[in-house]
Amino acid sequence: MRKPTILCVDDELNGLSGRESLLRQHGYDVVVTTSGHESLELLQSAAVDAVILDYRMPEMMGDVVAARMKQLKPEVPIMLLSALDRIPPAALRCTDTFLSKDVPPQQFVDAVDDLLAARSPFFHRWLQNWKRRLSA
Repeated sequence: MRKPTILCVDDELNGLSGRESLLRQHGYDVVVTTSGHESLELLQSAAVDAVILDYRMPEMMGDVVAARMKQLKPEVPIMLLSALDRIPPAALRCTDTFLSKDVPPQQFVDAVDDLLAARSPFFHRWLQNWKRRLSA
């Protein structure tokens, strides 16, 4: 059985590598990129179960990337991350959830778990069984 794969997109390397490491420690496969354009290519070519996407990126803002991702694969849930205190409500239109980059690591992992679990009841049961086997 394949582990869930998370696509992480952030132009800030320190935060990106920290999230990658944390997700790997919790049993996820992780694909990373610092580019909105590259993330769109990866979404099309890789089996991705969820996307974690930075809001402020230099070449293309996260909400624009999210809108294009939803056109390509509307079933893939997207979490928008930001260090900003406020995000325009319109920027959240094509995302499934929003999370501040300042949350504690466990709260971040729990939010990723919830993002994946919300996909479907079947996927939720599969994720819980997979986690039980992982911890056994």
